[in-house]
Amino acid sequence: MRISKLRAMSKPLFWGDRPLPEHAEMKGVLETDNGKTGILLKLKDGMYVLGMAGNILQLNQEKIRRKLREA
Repeated sequence: MRISKLRAMSKPLFWGDRPLPEHAEMKGVLETDNGKTGILLKLKDGMYVLGMAGNILQLNQEKIRRKLREA
């Protein structure tokens, strides 16, 4: 799993023109171990998810928090 810094082009590239979920915060670009790439979102409840094409995928929260500390 790899997390990189957010770039201005990241949101439209991975999410499209749709608005983000309410109160969601973009944290970076995430490439998962199985090859999926999208934007790393932190939802208002503190949960981290992978955002791709207007959809969200649940992530292993412990693994994400560890990777964020390492970044």
